[in-house]
Amino acid sequence: MAPDLAAANRRVMEDLTKKYGVTPETIDYVTLGPVCVEPRRIVKVPRPPIPSAGTEGPPRRQPRAEPSPLEAALLDTVHRHHIQALAMMDREIVGRHARGMLLAGYAYGLHDPVCNILANCLWHDAVFPASSSQEVRQPMMLSCKAIFRLARRSLDALVAFMRAYAPTLSAEEAMSYLSRSHGNLHHAAVLVDREGVFHTNRMDDAFRAAILAAHLPSDAAREAQFFFIVNCAPTDAFLAKHGIHGHPLAFGLSDLRPQSNSSLIVLEFVKLVVSSLALTQPPPSSPSLSQGAYRALRIKMHAFKGDQEFCLGIVNIALKKLAFQFGELYQIHLLCGKSLVTLVPDSYYHVNFLASLESEPNQPKLFFAEIRASLQDVDDVTLCCPVTLSGRTGGCSACEYLGMKLIHPVDEKFNGQCDFTKGRDPHIAELFRKDPTSEFDVPLIDDYIFVELDQHPEVTTFLETTYSYMSDDQVDLSLLWFENYLP
Repeated sequence: MAPDLAAANRRVMEDLTKKYGVTPETIDYVTLGPVCVEPRRIVKVPRPPIPSAGTEGPPRRQPRAEPSPLEAALLDTVHRHHIQALAMMDREIVGRHARGMLLAGYAYGLHDPVCNILANCLWHDAVFPASSSQEVRQPMMLSCKAIFRLARRSLDALVAFMRAYAPTLSAEEAMSYLSRSHGNLHHAAVLVDREGVFHTNRMDDAFRAAILAAHLPSDAAREAQFFFIVNCAPTDAFLAKHGIHGHPLAFGLSDLRPQSNSSLIVLEFVKLVVSSLALTQPPPSSPSLSQGAYRALRIKMHAFKGDQEFCLGIVNIALKKLAFQFGELYQIHLLCGKSLVTLVPDSYYHVNFLASLESEPNQPKLFFAEIRASLQDVDDVTLCCPVTLSGRTGGCSACEYLGMKLIHPVDEKFNGQCDFTKGRDPHIAELFRKDPTSEFDVPLIDDYIFVELDQHPEVTTFLETTYSYMSDDQVDLSLLWFENYLP
């Protein structure tokens, strides 16, 4: 049964009231971590209204079963593909296209997985550019939950493609072919054909299945993505135009069918796609949010920006330690998520980030850092090292327990590496173990930074369904965990 967060929030407010000796009417300032909650009257969070007949709330996904060893290994591979794609973009480009990566950077397509991720990311930003009203134009962070959600949905899409292309395959068999081909749909399709598995010769239906499984933000995005994949072959020229260099394409066909002409390369890709698709898109509407939904959106956006600044501070301490050790200065490209590992007697932050030497700005590497939560100086950095993406990665019992998917080093020691639940009541430990996909049925905090009300109906619907009936006080109380104050 899902936890009653509103009840939990009410209990917290009651405890804080008693602790700080204030009256039940107001709380002056209560410290929650590094931030203070603004003064608010204590109010009761109401229950959501009962929907009228025919009214649907935001979509929900069914809980996932524990992945098989094959699925877990393949998911790790696809996860690394997404990190590799981010690492192929230079410092300016990765910030500019973080939005396209979050909304459409999936691994399905006509090329190898990394190129597909890049092409789909750049395609989305070309066809659905951000409005000028967006406050965070070039964020420096994608959370580890957001990156892992990309990997999870990419794998869903790859499996959906394989099962539509070869209908007799089970999900496990489809993943077996994908594992052998390292997530490359073209190579997996060749294996299916070579081994005599019945398959259709039409790629259209298979790509439609993949696009549907990827959970793109709108019907318009799904239709535009389908047109792009089946009619255009992104090329090195397109990738280079957007600042992507040095990654060979697996093949350059506009379709996987044998009769395709490999010399048909669409050189003016952006012009073709935008001019073709702009005419098919519905005119943008100008939806507005209710007062409660708008306030919730503002708080969530502010929470993202605060978390980004906090994570930047952590990583800057780690980079100072690197500079002291090796005498070389690094610059941050992108923050890739953090996790707080609470141990006795100390707690630690585990962080992934992309950074490059200032002398080699176009060659970022993925780093892992562990820093004591006290964050006083460079002596609190217990480990900072690059991690390889070419093979297996290290495990962290603590981060896995918290549902945080970070890339850890294989040959280094860090806290939380051993069994995080050792010595604890197994029933209690299992009760609090977090599924990394548990928050994928609602928007992540990253989604609110890039939301366009007319393009992202799921986020808009979630905000309205959850907050439209609340006053400002009630919104603040329901979002207590977001350190909810506005500048």
